Amino acid sequence: MNPSAILNHLARPDKWYLGGAGRLVFTPPFPVWLDGLGFWDKASYYHLDLEPGFTITLLNEDNREIAYRFEDRVWRPDGLTQRYRAGDGLRLIEQKTVDPDDVLLSALTIENAEDRPRALRLAVWTVQPSYPSKETDYLTDVTCEAGAFRFVRHTRYRNDPHAYTFGCALGMSRSVASFAAVLSQGSVVQPRWRYTPFYESIDTGALGDGLPANPDGDGLLYLGLLAEITVPPHGEAAICVGLAAAPSAEAAAVRLRHALDDDDAPARSTRAWVKYFDTLPAFSCSDPFIERYYWYRWYGLRLFSLRGGEGGYRHPAVCEGPDYFRVPITYSAQCHMLETRWMQNPAIAQGSLLNFIDNQNDDGSLAGHLYLHGRHAESFYHANWAHAWAIHQIHPDEAFLKKAYDGLSAYARYFDHARDREGSGLYDILNQYETGQEYMHRYVAVEEHADDAYWGDVFRLKGIDVTVYLYEIKKMLARIARRFGREVEAAEWEQGAVRTRRAVQEQMWDPDAAMFFDVDPRTGARTGVKAAVCFYPYFTDLVDERHLPGFKKNLLDPNTFCTPYPVPSSSRDDVFFNAWAQWKGQRMKCPWNGRVWPMVNSHIAEALAQAALRFEDATLRQKAAAFITTFIRMMFEDGDPEQPNCFEHYNPFTGKASRYRGIDDYQHSWVVELIVKYAAGLQPRDDGVVVDPFPFDLENLHIDNVPVRGRRLGVKRTGDQFTVWLDGINVATSSIDTPVFLSIDE
Repeated sequence: MNPSAILNHLARPDKWYLGGAGRLVFTPPFPVWLDGLGFWDKASYYHLDLEPGFTITLLNEDNREIAYRFEDRVWRPDGLTQRYRAGDGLRLIEQKTVDPDDVLLSALTIENAEDRPRALRLAVWTVQPSYPSKETDYLTDVTCEAGAFRFVRHTRYRNDPHAYTFGCALGMSRSVASFAAVLSQGSVVQPRWRYTPFYESIDTGALGDGLPANPDGDGLLYLGLLAEITVPPHGEAAICVGLAAAPSAEAAAVRLRHALDDDDAPARSTRAWVKYFDTLPAFSCSDPFIERYYWYRWYGLRLFSLRGGEGGYRHPAVCEGPDYFRVPITYSAQCHMLETRWMQNPAIAQGSLLNFIDNQNDDGSLAGHLYLHGRHAESFYHANWAHAWAIHQIHPDEAFLKKAYDGLSAYARYFDHARDREGSGLYDILNQYETGQEYMHRYVAVEEHADDAYWGDVFRLKGIDVTVYLYEIKKMLARIARRFGREVEAAEWEQGAVRTRRAVQEQMWDPDAAMFFDVDPRTGARTGVKAAVCFYPYFTDLVDERHLPGFKKNLLDPNTFCTPYPVPSSSRDDVFFNAWAQWKGQRMKCPWNGRVWPMVNSHIAEALAQAALRFEDATLRQKAAAFITTFIRMMFEDGDPEQPNCFEHYNPFTGKASRYRGIDDYQHSWVVELIVKYAAGLQPRDDGVVVDPFPFDLENLHIDNVPVRGRRLGVKRTGDQFTVWLDGINVATSSIDTPVFLSIDE
């Protein structure tokens, strides 16, 4: 599939998210005004709200508003095409895009079906709430230069004490006949022409008298630009409107003019998306769900990418999702490291860790959220930063390993000092939020009020997931230390890993239940709470043959975790289990007491696959392939292969998504990684790559241009046979269950 075809492959009528991998995205969770011209619903400049954007009003020869009716839309990653039926024999076609230069662009074509020419006027306008007396959200430096408004927006973000400013510019591709800025006392902020001051002033033939005498006062600031457009009989006329955002108003104006001067402004977004898809490993297969989801996930990763190089974001990275998730977050960064390592350039994969190390706390911990100009003072999330080595396996980079080692050494020592007072090798969770898994039995098992809403030291629980992460991190640190000749440090990390391994097997393993559990540090007793994280040891070498029967028994039991859409975050027989997102009788935003979370499923898929490989277990190979297939199919609306999604969590019985949250395209799991490693079978090693496709129910599969240590790999599967290419040369042919190893030196 060529890159241009991917855009059409993903096309659908029910989406609206747009972005250009920069500062600005249009991802309103619950859009109200999507069926209208322009961008009135909320856009986001980094993690800051830009609301409203702008709208467009058409006026007839008598300066009366021309009503229009929305007809239909087609979304693709590069833009949103909407059609409208207008009055007076007019039709409108609008192409909405988010330009790579951070401009909300509306390219409007006006079609005239009548025998006479139409002399129309077009008003581009916005209303910006501005209350400088409150020192929260307000505008300054409002000017109109070269036919475009410029202004500086001042805002504060939630509990972040830092005051943010960014510049905006609003303009259009045609000459401006008049402009006006009017400060008004508060009213509704809606894209309705009759509510604006321009509705009355247009009777004079203009929008108003230019800039107001007091643009810095409190109120609603209406900004409007007017252009004159003649549409020939049975012809059409075009205009492009844009709202740019940048660190300064001057920079925004430059970006706006650059976009508007392009004769085909929407094509700028198309070219950027095609170029992006062209750099990725090419992929196709006979399963329409797997094939579409592969490309859909790559769309989501670019949608929420940051270029880096500004403020606290020195490196490119991926944000967790839309709205207030549009920041780098430690819990999801571990996913981005795995998925984006398959790109030709490792900058995003590496940056997903390095941004946090650049902003590391003095005690060695890593902040949970990174803002443009700071970090969340309280938040902290546990993460498996050992994925740094997975990046290195594909893109060897000594400098990256050195930075990772220095930062993660301090991180591991923080855990030894602050999260394991007993020196047990098991590590503490201190509140329900820092695991990213709120509202769950595992916490109230050690503290009755653990589900109260705050960070800080609320309880202590030796967490199985946290401990597995630290075990993996220490093993990686030992490997890196030995690589750099630091034998004493390598021995220290190895000893720490051995201590953790022994503690997990002796203290967390329950031979009667045949399951690993969290431990209450006050008593040393296992909690007995069955959560999906209890299976995390199985994607590591913490387990041996004696643990395997329990893995199959508990994970594959329909009375515990094997629901129609596996796996629920808590076992079905848990006293707090609820499939409908309720915790203690109330539907919650992010409950982990029974919902299916893609984040957990990514870990469970790894546990199944890695256990299958380590123990050469054919049954687990089949289960892993089936699990990944079901996991991917769950993330399609009503089983429609043309409507993929990625919400925060799903119902384990129906597969219905948490649409009530409004958070789609949530980058809080890894799927590309699973497809490449297990469906295509490309499993990197330190000295090469094993090609070992799992038994997915596929007639064919083809992946190509996969980077590994500067080489390019490809796999083509037909039935049970597969062929491997290295740099375009056929190097091996084999069959399912008969792996191929390719030695690839760094």
